[in-house]
Amino acid sequence: MVTTVDKPTAYQMYVEGRWLDAQGGQTFDVVNPATEAVIGSAPDAGTEEMRQAIAAARKAFDEGPWPKMSPRDRGRIIQQIADGLSAKKERLRELLIAEIGGAQPLMSIQLDDPIQCMHYYAELAPKIDFEEQFPPLIQETPLGPTATQMLVYRQPAGVVGAITTWNFPLYVLIQKLGPALAAGCTLVIKPPPYAPLIHLEVAKIIDETDLPKGVVNVVTGAGPEIAEELVASPLVDKISFTGSVEIGKRIAAAAANNLTRLHLELGGKSACIVLDDADLDAAVPGMASPSFFQAGQACAATTRCLVPAGLYDAAMEKMVSFVQKLKVGDPADPAVLVGPLIREARRTAVEEYIRIGQEEGATLATGGNRPADLDKGYFLEPTIFGDVRNDMRIAREEIFGPVLAVIPYSDVDEAVKIANDSSYGLSARIVTNNTAKGLQVARRLRTGSVMISGGISGPGASTFMVAPFGGFKESGIGREGGKYGVLEYTEIQTIAW
Repeated sequence: MVTTVDKPTAYQMYVEGRWLDAQGGQTFDVVNPATEAVIGSAPDAGTEEMRQAIAAARKAFDEGPWPKMSPRDRGRIIQQIADGLSAKKERLRELLIAEIGGAQPLMSIQLDDPIQCMHYYAELAPKIDFEEQFPPLIQETPLGPTATQMLVYRQPAGVVGAITTWNFPLYVLIQKLGPALAAGCTLVIKPPPYAPLIHLEVAKIIDETDLPKGVVNVVTGAGPEIAEELVASPLVDKISFTGSVEIGKRIAAAAANNLTRLHLELGGKSACIVLDDADLDAAVPGMASPSFFQAGQACAATTRCLVPAGLYDAAMEKMVSFVQKLKVGDPADPAVLVGPLIREARRTAVEEYIRIGQEEGATLATGGNRPADLDKGYFLEPTIFGDVRNDMRIAREEIFGPVLAVIPYSDVDEAVKIANDSSYGLSARIVTNNTAKGLQVARRLRTGSVMISGGISGPGASTFMVAPFGGFKESGIGREGGKYGVLEYTEIQTIAW
């Protein structure tokens, strides 16, 4: 195995501009999922440390200069963070490979795009129109005509609790940090226990900028207690969470006690619809590979592939041939495209879905096993199921592993019905040589983003910087990306005189 982190590093958390250990000195280890070796440790904080961070963010918002700064001045400091990310790019690369098993050839999506996004938000901050003035409204009153002037002002939402995820840790962090800072908010960031180190490296970069102390705080912990404290706190104005539907619903229920504002980016069971005019030879990589990117641990991946019955046998043969050529192994190896799952428990859960798929009558076309040549790490072969029905669990539930379900359909109406027959609505892909036909189908899908043939949208795409990304139905509430992402971190105030 190629290694990218030479020896374990002990980190501290970042609160009010200071580096702190957990009370009592408790820590938890972070493991490389490809080697199972410990690569570092982070403080295992409790509720008291989280309260301290929330109080710091509250003070920085209520009494500090950050919300009152001009958008131009905020953009200048965001630019400092972006420049720091660029300067520390190689260290961030090492951590992304070692901490989450991010494959080296796909590192542009895990690393280059989020850095580019932070530069984008630095440039966007002074361009956002936070005020909108309306023409005078003339009204007749008993005292004569009155002219009322109105202004709509977008205030920063306040203190943001940002709960991030481990599969795209830098991207998800930047897509919360950049917009929230541009809007004038302060943050308490709660990283996932599987990927705290990349967050703390970003905190080191922030500490070297002119950002006022307390505006950004990072609190790490292995258990759920600190996240529960963050969500339940009456001092927090907004929660931004990326993760599973189950946890998203629990957060929504807890936030209801204080009517805390929410942004939830949750799961997906997205469909790739292959139309009957598709060039299969050209389309197969786009049909199959999204299910195996980041070992299938991607919420927007199209993990249901809908194929016309007349093309089904040929499509299955070509996808199986393509997937069997994908190299599984050490993510630091430039030839590897499929790295490990994040932990043994995740691999076991995916293997259970593979068993369920076979029991339900789907055909295991390829994969489904642990690679025989890899005795360390949480690896699993890319897996394709054929003869899948949309009522099977492998077609309805988010597996979050390298598993693709291929479903035959008779006509476009049935394909749209199958695609929409899901509790999720995050993303979709349409494979066609006719853009007009693709647009017609796209408008019928109940999903937050649609990619037609070579079009790219969603996490890991440069278009995500300017276009909104988010889900319908149980895939979430709110949008990230571009000005839409910044406006998510504001409250609307009407002023009349």
